[in-house]
Amino acid sequence: MLPLFIMAIENDTDRQFVAGLYQRHRDFLLRCAQKILNDPDRAEEALHEAMLRVIRSLERVRQIPAEELLPYLVTIVQTASIDLYHKTNRERDWAESLSGTEDTELLLIRREQAELLRECLKTLPQREIDLLNYAYTLELSSKEITRLTGLAPGNVRQILTRARRKVLAAYIEKGGMNHE
Repeated sequence: MLPLFIMAIENDTDRQFVAGLYQRHRDFLLRCAQKILNDPDRAEEALHEAMLRVIRSLERVRQIPAEELLPYLVTIVQTASIDLYHKTNRERDWAESLSGTEDTELLLIRREQAELLRECLKTLPQREIDLLNYAYTLELSSKEITRLTGLAPGNVRQILTRARRKVLAAYIEKGGMNHE
């Protein structure tokens, strides 16, 4: 059965495309998420988040050659799984800190800084966010990112450098500390 968010896509062609991707690759992508999360419910949640990300960048996804589509989807699922994993750990750490195991004031500052950084990242175009995720979350090399995106190696490095600068400038502008 298809998730409701796929059925809600208004364009029939887009809905069929996403539904086909979901049905063809669901089991494999679910296993990828399961390897990271070790929890079937959270793996399903990560898969759904990944499919939402695919829907948000559907024009770009349609341009990916067929032989590169599954590795792209795996990357998106892994990123969503890692994000969910970190979110769960942050919530657990937060709960532990409230029990007095860590300096609460320091934890509050770190949490505020992390939230401010997330806000700054949201100001970037999706392509730059994806490249930053590939480089820093998934720790892919420039060569792997080049193969995945079809961008030239110099372009990957340049986009990453500019994205980091934009995020740092936005972070400082919104009151974050300069930690260069």
